[in-house]
Amino acid sequence: MTFSSIDAREMHQLGYGVQNAGKGLTECAAQLRAILNEVELTHPGVAVIGRIGQWLTDQAPDLYRRRDLAYEAGKVDVDVFGNPVPGPVVPAGMTRIDEARIIPATVRAEAAQAAPLFTAAALGDAGAREKLAAFAERLSEPRFATALVEQLGARGLLAIPAAMGTRVRKALDADDGSAAAVRRQNRDVLSMLSKALATATDPTGSARLSRKSLEELKQQGRTEIPAPDMGGLTNPGYWSLGQILAAAPRQAYSAWFMKTIGQDMIRWDRDYLKQHRVRFLPKDTDVYNVPAPIDTRPFQGSDAIGTADPIAALMTVAGTSRERAQALLDSRDLLTYLLKDRRPQWAMGDRGESLGTAMEAAMKGADAGSKRLAVIATQLLADEVKPRVSVNDAGEIEFKNPSELDRLSGIRQSMGRILAEHSDDIVFSYFWNQPRADDNELTGHVDGRNTARFNPTDLDLVMLETAVDDQGYQALLRGEIADMRGKIDQGLATGNGKLLNNVIALNSTALGHLVEARRMALVGRGREADAADEELRKLVQEGIGLVPVPFAGQVGKAGLEAAGSIYENFVKGGYTKAGDWLVKQSGHAGGKTGKAFSDAASNDLAAQELVKQMLASSAVAHEAYSHKDLNPFIAVGNPPRVKDPLDMNKAEYEYFTRWIADNTTVPANYKEAQQSAYIGAKELRDNLKAATKDE
Repeated sequence: MTFSSIDAREMHQLGYGVQNAGKGLTECAAQLRAILNEVELTHPGVAVIGRIGQWLTDQAPDLYRRRDLAYEAGKVDVDVFGNPVPGPVVPAGMTRIDEARIIPATVRAEAAQAAPLFTAAALGDAGAREKLAAFAERLSEPRFATALVEQLGARGLLAIPAAMGTRVRKALDADDGSAAAVRRQNRDVLSMLSKALATATDPTGSARLSRKSLEELKQQGRTEIPAPDMGGLTNPGYWSLGQILAAAPRQAYSAWFMKTIGQDMIRWDRDYLKQHRVRFLPKDTDVYNVPAPIDTRPFQGSDAIGTADPIAALMTVAGTSRERAQALLDSRDLLTYLLKDRRPQWAMGDRGESLGTAMEAAMKGADAGSKRLAVIATQLLADEVKPRVSVNDAGEIEFKNPSELDRLSGIRQSMGRILAEHSDDIVFSYFWNQPRADDNELTGHVDGRNTARFNPTDLDLVMLETAVDDQGYQALLRGEIADMRGKIDQGLATGNGKLLNNVIALNSTALGHLVEARRMALVGRGREADAADEELRKLVQEGIGLVPVPFAGQVGKAGLEAAGSIYENFVKGGYTKAGDWLVKQSGHAGGKTGKAFSDAASNDLAAQELVKQMLASSAVAHEAYSHKDLNPFIAVGNPPRVKDPLDMNKAEYEYFTRWIADNTTVPANYKEAQQSAYIGAKELRDNLKAATKDE
């Protein structure tokens, strides 16, 4: 980077003077040339004067750009001519600017050649598309990309998708099968444009769009852009921007873009809804509307062409990184709109799948930002579920117009995965049982870790909504099992009996909340109760609790101090991944638990069996049993030790469970697990009854 210091006011005067001087000399040269032509004479000085005038004219824009950089550094708003708007005061004295952001004239000339090719390609010019290929590698260069976007201008940029939509409409109307090819061509061009826009809005680049250009983009985003040859049909500029984003869903836009343009897109969407009610999202079958310039998918892998939702495209791009997603969603106000008021709009498209993708990226981490946003999302969703459920005299949930909740069903899987990653906080929240936290108290910091402060009733309401989805429930269940599995192993490895007892009681209670939420959610929607119980019973039958935690061997080699890292290593990739790993490993232990148990057991009994499995597996892994008179039936090695339960056949496992009951040094507090699961289920029913009694 090369820096210089300039006085913005003096640079403005210099630019103005140079511009006028260039204009004057150019006019002077023209007048002299006309006079000499009348007397049929020539003189080389005339050409020199003209060249000097042109040189001065060419220099003025760079001087103005230096002035604009100083304005930007001083946050001085200017009009379209570059003059400060009434009111702002230009700071006196020198301002430091980055000279590297000044784009050379040669680069601007190249961008001026490329810009009209995008417009021509949008209108179907095959030659223009071919010529654009020569600029493909330049679109990741900050100076070229910035010059290109500036050359197009905000309105020119947003007019391109509208023109493409016109071509698609004509191809659809012709019904000649050409629409698919047109859309492929459109995607290629829009993907290039998306790359250029992402590069030009990256604040870390050597060049980037000015604050003035961004404000123009916001203004044009809220302006109706006409579609050519469509009888006056228009679409908002931000609709067009959404199509550019949709063409390259993996494009790495900056967090700065998400904070500035992205959040403004959401505000525009909200403002439009307030002014005009729900905005219609056109589909291909809507012959009097401009369709999507590229193909879109509405919901869960459907092959049908869906709606062109610009906010869904924005969410998809934001969901490619935690930084982008948090920058976009880090506003309770906007998140409230997305989860509440925008439900009718989501129902017209992907039912919130794209929103769920962005929420996952923003809320699944162990950082304080993820924890805070996860709590906010839980509070907001609980407020949406609460008025739509009631508890009848039989103590069962009844849904009031569940289709209202289904409008945003696409986030259920994502919400399950989000909460699964905060399983430890959920377990403690049920024990702590505190009221809903204020915005400045949503997170804490305990033992070097960030924590989320959920409210139990909020959790129960959200679990009721999330657990109705099979994959959302699976993620939650596996996350809680992974949390319990790791903690039981850690407690046994360190000989911490208090930790073991607390884990059995607290985690079983949380498990009781979840499985009862699943049962009530399905029964309330007309499903059989057995279907609700099936998932946990299946996991227990397949022996998920018998799977030893990885890295357990460290304890014997490095001493008990290594045990503290076992749990952290086990969930290093997240509770969901740990739970998925347990499920894959548990297949080896399938069939060891009797089928009669899986057919008849309730969830509280399943929780008891789950804890029995975990304690038995950890006892073997850490040799927490009497070594006297080991029966060869279950012993291996020299000196002998109990073989891994995963390696036992059904007969050996039956013998082992009888033997371990008498020979383990682990407290066999299995009944506590059953009782705690029962208590958790009752707590959930009580919470829901209390929360909905006034609804």
